[in-house]
Amino acid sequence: MTIRTNPSLGPSLDTVLAPGDAWFDVAGNVSPLYGDVAFDGSGYKRVWATSAAALTAGAAIAIDNSGNATASTEGAYTAPIAVPAGGSFWAQAAAI
Repeated sequence: MTIRTNPSLGPSLDTVLAPGDAWFDVAGNVSPLYGDVAFDGSGYKRVWATSAAALTAGAAIAIDNSGNATASTEGAYTAPIAVPAGGSFWAQAAAI
């Protein structure tokens, strides 16, 4: 399990939320929001994103300004674990 440097940002950095699910840290407040940034214990930047298509673990991805992740061989991020279509997750920067 990868730890978060700021637990108020919501789910663990290795968690994938199914389509339509949300993380509530305080009743009625959804956190994180798409595009939120966190750093893991190894120093990698993480960005909260959602994927329209399924992603395999380790897939290179690009993230647009709305937090949408798409498979891209030139992407600056990776899917640290498998993500189903419509899943929300913490994308990991390919390099520190």
